[in-house]
Amino acid sequence: MGYVTTGEAAKCLGVTVKTVKRWIASGDLRGVQTLGGHWRIPEAALHRFMQERGMRSPKRDEAPRILIVDDDQAACALLVGILEACATPTEIKCVHDGYTGLVQVGAWQPDVLVLDILMPGIDGLQVLHRLRHDRKLLGDMAIVVVTSAFDQPDLMRSVRKAAPDAILFKPVDAREFLGVIKACLERAPMRLCAQEG
Repeated sequence: MGYVTTGEAAKCLGVTVKTVKRWIASGDLRGVQTLGGHWRIPEAALHRFMQERGMRSPKRDEAPRILIVDDDQAACALLVGILEACATPTEIKCVHDGYTGLVQVGAWQPDVLVLDILMPGIDGLQVLHRLRHDRKLLGDMAIVVVTSAFDQPDLMRSVRKAAPDAILFKPVDAREFLGVIKACLERAPMRLCAQEG
């Protein structure tokens, strides 16, 4: 389980650190105190807090964010390498299970989710279903499925029915992958600074 600082939570929620500490003190937001007296918030608790209140992180003018969810660390490293080799500046994060992927979608709000299907625990299909049933969590994020399940027709029918933005098969062709990511980023509305209007 990951933790965030009160400063990171404040930035994510668009409030002051003082407000975050007030929510912790009132019991609205779960926090744990370190031996040094600093507060840390479990990512899952932050995600739950945001969901319960229908909160979204403030919009930003940073580089597009790409979250890769794949239990195969070598596959993650390959996709990260492909993305880092292209000229478009992006922030990239990899996680290795569906549960952590869902937490990161809520807390980090990526522009594109690259999702493996065959994973232990919460698999990619369950992640897709949860996102499709939670429009606030899904937002305007694009979903690209990257899978080796091309030989499982029933599973692939279910994946297609869940309507990701694209489906690519492993081993991934670098040009095709970059083309799909570029198309997803171009169609997504660019997030601007929180101080709009």
